Amino acid sequence: MKLRPIGELTEKIATWNPARAQSVDNFTYIDLSSIDSLTKEIVKPQQVTPESAPSRARQLVRAGDIIVSTVRPNLNGVAVVPSECDGATASTGFTVLRPTTEVESAYLFHWVRSPLFISAMIRQATGQSYPAVSDRIIKNSLIPLPSRTEQLHIARLLDHMDALRAKRREAIALLDGLAQSIFLDMFGNPRQNPMGWPTDNLANLADPTDRINYGVIQPGDHRSDGIPLVRVGDLLHGRVDRSAMKKIDPQIEAKYSRSRLRGNEVLVGCVGSIGAVALVNDSDIGSNIARAVARIPISSEPLRQYIAEHLRAASIQHYFVNELRSVAQPTLNIKQLAETVVMMPPPGLPEEFASRAALVRRQQKSHTAHLSLLDSLFVTLQHRAFRGEVVPNVAASVA
Repeated sequence: MKLRPIGELTEKIATWNPARAQSVDNFTYIDLSSIDSLTKEIVKPQQVTPESAPSRARQLVRAGDIIVSTVRPNLNGVAVVPSECDGATASTGFTVLRPTTEVESAYLFHWVRSPLFISAMIRQATGQSYPAVSDRIIKNSLIPLPSRTEQLHIARLLDHMDALRAKRREAIALLDGLAQSIFLDMFGNPRQNPMGWPTDNLANLADPTDRINYGVIQPGDHRSDGIPLVRVGDLLHGRVDRSAMKKIDPQIEAKYSRSRLRGNEVLVGCVGSIGAVALVNDSDIGSNIARAVARIPISSEPLRQYIAEHLRAASIQHYFVNELRSVAQPTLNIKQLAETVVMMPPPGLPEEFASRAALVRRQQKSHTAHLSLLDSLFVTLQHRAFRGEVVPNVAASVA
């Protein structure tokens, strides 16, 4: 299969300077925060005025363009511009790829999502604290270019597999909401306490032999042979997602033994994804947590599961937001978290809830395992497709 520089297969785009614009009230602006890193979609475009527009707001995009973030290539911030963003302005932090007639847009999009492309960009990135690549590096990078017919075939195959993964993620999200529905049905809104049950502060419910705390302040660089570190981004669907965990130097981790996970904790995000909640599982024991994550040790397993769902309730999440302290980054500190008021239902109810929630989690675990399989197959299919070794029925066999 022949290789071609991406720049030879894409067109130039127009730019503008909003500060010099006349008769423009506002416009749609796309930056890296607009992209969902999981689904690779533009989900949060902003409406800005020319006066408030960032200096990076320059590139005019069309529906079907592919935007590739030049910063932190390991995060693979890529997306296709949807029709509702036609005419939007993209940050200069993106390389905008507008395919010529030689390359199918969907094929090019799958290529810039592939491990082969990502690895190539990571290797060429410069800057330790803020790694980035240039437009030139992206456009000079090579893409395997089969015939248009084969491009369409590969894109459709990968699209089909991607759709299966999306459906599985949707099922996991629905189950995630089911646990909260069960909680609200049994106990009601925690901030309203409709049953008039006694209440207590979260700090008083923590394991008396332990305490609520934060984790590692300066974890250092990733070490492939290091100790896993749970970050805020790893708190997903009520559990710790271990698929892309950072690992830190054991000597650094040893200084934070107080926050090492023991298996009886509830974790809460305190910076970034404020209020993200996860139950620690057996597979997490021995890992540590980042400074942006709070660890709440609970000695009773039914109480631990009850508290985790209590903290995920919308009214408690609203409380967390109201209690944020504005420093360099909005932060939920230990004091505010420890003072969270928790309803204390009669004995037996937390146990009943834990039993019902366990059924939901078992379903989640099954769906998550299947999603992991689909993810692995998707990567394998990408590798084979871009080497010209596509097996037509691979995607259908796992549907």
